[in-house]
Amino acid sequence: MLQQLIDDNMENLINHPWMQLVIVVVKSRHIFASDHVIPLGLALAGVFGSNMLSRRANRLFMQRGFAYAHPQHNPLPLNDNQEFFTHHLPLNADNAMHLLMASAAIPAVMSAVTDIPLAPKDSYRDGGLLDYHLDLPYQPKRLVLYPHFTDRIIPGWFDKSLSWRKANAQNHQRTVLLSPSPEYLASLPLGRLPDRSDFARFATNDSERKKYWQQPVAESQRLGDEFLELIEKGNINEKMVVFSPASMKQF
Repeated sequence: MLQQLIDDNMENLINHPWMQLVIVVVKSRHIFASDHVIPLGLALAGVFGSNMLSRRANRLFMQRGFAYAHPQHNPLPLNDNQEFFTHHLPLNADNAMHLLMASAAIPAVMSAVTDIPLAPKDSYRDGGLLDYHLDLPYQPKRLVLYPHFTDRIIPGWFDKSLSWRKANAQNHQRTVLLSPSPEYLASLPLGRLPDRSDFARFATNDSERKKYWQQPVAESQRLGDEFLELIEKGNINEKMVVFSPASMKQF
């Protein structure tokens, strides 16, 4: 499926003239590198339990990986003083497919990807485990535009159920977060965006599931048209809410 999606466009993706593709993965450590049921289960229990105490505990099990073209000549605008050891991996046509597969490798659902060319030997998994939403120490020259599906930035996948786990406000001093309002989401048929759970919810009724998906798609098109109109007329400030560093902690 991935091969069909990419087709012959890999080179254009890697060396786009004005966009930089960055593939986010995690390098698994210790027993988290295994795909065998018992060690993987113990590792996941360890990650979940230790993460409840401190996000930094993820360092016992994972290291961050950013893969992009020419990292030695074109570094990312991030502060090097990060709380997680970060691998900056060169991205090219020989390893891009491996890295894309790794970026989707959810533990216990897909096997970890190993022997990635130009990457340290180990097992690589979905980068969302550590960076579910991108709460990174940005150091931009201007602003960071963050299109998002919610107004909450959740640092890691294991933080989803932890209401007290907030994004670091210092990371978002120059972030413009573009997201649908809670009122918009509440107006959708199920009071939320469609997600994977709908396949189980409508398991015996594909036509109903498609109907519930198509309406949010149409509403999102309308939302996008309104946004473009605001940009064209220069009225975007009417919809902006300014957060101080203290108030950003609500994320």
